[in-house]
Amino acid sequence: MPTALTGAMACEVIKLRSLRSTWITALIAVAFGLALSIMDVAHTANAWPHMTTADRAQFDPVGDSLSGFAFAVLAFGVLGVLGISSEYTTGLIRSTLTATPRRALSYTAKTLVIGGFALLLGELTAFTSFFIGQAVLARKDLDVGLGTPGVLRAVSCAGLYLFVVTVVGYGLGAVIRHTAGAIAALFALVYLGYGAAKAVEGWSSLPSKLMLSNAADTLGQLHPHPLHPERTPSLAFALFDLALYLALALTCGAWRFTRDAS
Repeated sequence: MPTALTGAMACEVIKLRSLRSTWITALIAVAFGLALSIMDVAHTANAWPHMTTADRAQFDPVGDSLSGFAFAVLAFGVLGVLGISSEYTTGLIRSTLTATPRRALSYTAKTLVIGGFALLLGELTAFTSFFIGQAVLARKDLDVGLGTPGVLRAVSCAGLYLFVVTVVGYGLGAVIRHTAGAIAALFALVYLGYGAAKAVEGWSSLPSKLMLSNAADTLGQLHPHPLHPERTPSLAFALFDLALYLALALTCGAWRFTRDAS
């Protein structure tokens, strides 16, 4: 099994490297996230002398440095979708399953390669964004270091969030097997689901707390100041959210992948 898994993973690495869409999407994800974050912290640093006390109280040196992820996260999700849906689009999935007939083994190898790449890219993007943001904030002595309580947790969890969204996109790609459809479902889950959850708040706040975007707000900030605390999950609940989405995406994807490839 280890030898077979290693060989299958080697094949997946080759496929991942050969896909131009992988690198284009990864570049967009990183560049978009960094650019928006830098603009946000630069604006805050320039406006700081004129900000009110209330506005300054809402300032979060970590959250502002990672603010671009609110939009760049879609690019990470698309990266996950393309990691598997492109094989169904091109018909390459038949070659993959011919080379590795054991579908559970093929799915495991593909998951480990794409997941490992997403985790590395997510953490690299998060820490790069943090350090650049702190360099900008240092001009006004607003920066914090990784040793400040809660900072390392917030930055690493931001990278973890990007990894989870990538895997969610991967799971949707495996289930739907169509790039456009999986991306549409991902967009609805990450962005449009918030409105649906808000609509039922009169009965329960649980749907809002289960939203990925709300979990990200909790995990990726040093001192969260939610306007609606009833919608915001605790740190432990936010981590539970990530674990839940991760488990559901991988389980549903595995169930679908091990069925007919047509």
